[in-house]
Amino acid sequence: MNTTIKPLTKTSHQSSFYRPPPESITFSFPPPSSLDTTTIQPTIINFHIGSELSTQYHWHTTHTEYVRVTSGAALITVSGVSKIYTAKDGAARVPRYARHEWMRFDRPAQLLGKGQRETQEAYLREHGKEGIEKLRGEDLIAEEWTDPADGQKEIFFRNLFSTALEPQYRSDMSWLGELWKTLQIMCVMWEMDNYLVLVDFGGYRGGWRELVEAAFTYTVMGLLMTLGRICGCKAVNQEYTPKHLIERWESVPPKDG
Repeated sequence: MNTTIKPLTKTSHQSSFYRPPPESITFSFPPPSSLDTTTIQPTIINFHIGSELSTQYHWHTTHTEYVRVTSGAALITVSGVSKIYTAKDGAARVPRYARHEWMRFDRPAQLLGKGQRETQEAYLREHGKEGIEKLRGEDLIAEEWTDPADGQKEIFFRNLFSTALEPQYRSDMSWLGELWKTLQIMCVMWEMDNYLVLVDFGGYRGGWRELVEAAFTYTVMGLLMTLGRICGCKAVNQEYTPKHLIERWESVPPKDG
């Protein structure tokens, strides 16, 4: 049984990450040469035609997020309210702590929640067949950025997708490699201010629902993150992250678990 630690694949030079169908998505980042010490450009997210991927319901505690569609149409849900955005609608604002999710406007209806499905059906009724078919034939391309614009969004995506794309981690036993991936991803999400809605109690309504939902998420993710740290996982790996972003990250004390 081989359990030796294998080196990570170096991806810090990559300007984009692609996931094949059914995810069918590409994340692109500005090259380091286009960045100075004060400016962070938006991440470009391309949901290709036929993509069934969503961002999953999640929230942030230290960042306000913005999503601006530049091509195609997106179904964006923020705090239980769903709306379809195109380039003419400007940026969707996601406040801190707001539960949110977004995807292609034509994601299969069986993969949508009730409110999302109703929004999709209303949009299809209100727009002509020609316009709908045109949108279906376009990639959904959107810019995503945060306030503060501290580079953490790009660090998150780079480490998340690099982890997911690793062919094998620390063992020749596939189940152990997948467990390590899960723990590594939990460390990335926890320290990069991304909290998944693991069980939907309707936390977007606030009150006890939000408290129970948050308690469940923090407990499960916190335990996995702690186990990951014990196993040597790190949220930010030099093999995955360009030097200028590593320097930004190291200039701010990491969040305690």
